[in-house]
Amino acid sequence: MIEIARTFPTSASDEQIAYTLKHLTYVRIDNWIDTDFNTFGWWLQIVLLVIALSVWWKLVDKKRLLELTFYGFAIMTISIWLDEVGYELGIWYYPVDLIPVFSPSTAIDYVMLPVIYALVYQYCSSWRSFIISVSILADVFSFILESLLEKFGFYVPIC
Repeated sequence: MIEIARTFPTSASDEQIAYTLKHLTYVRIDNWIDTDFNTFGWWLQIVLLVIALSVWWKLVDKKRLLELTFYGFAIMTISIWLDEVGYELGIWYYPVDLIPVFSPSTAIDYVMLPVIYALVYQYCSSWRSFIISVSILADVFSFILESLLEKFGFYVPIC
């Protein structure tokens, strides 16, 4: 029989975990107020969020609004989930966030990525052009934009 190795000799109760998470949330809010709120990075995210929403409203095909919004929502869900996994596992973190109690990278995950991907979806006339466009976009985000976010202190990889 194979024995399962435990990382910790004892396990915390659900109540202890809930208390610790609550305490961590209060610490994150205090840190956010002291270091993030009303800084250049915070205001830059606000401006980018407003620009992205304005561009969305100006360019979105109103006849396909439901379809494009649903696609954007799917992109938002996937990006939030992936960011949460990386954040919780301690693979990366975002030093400046818009709202401390939401998932990290609020402006990017909730607005910018969904808007950009939905507009790409809207303007591609075939599946072939869509797949090529999304692949190029993912490469640009992964290899160029992520490096810029890291350089300017919006994204910090830990591994």
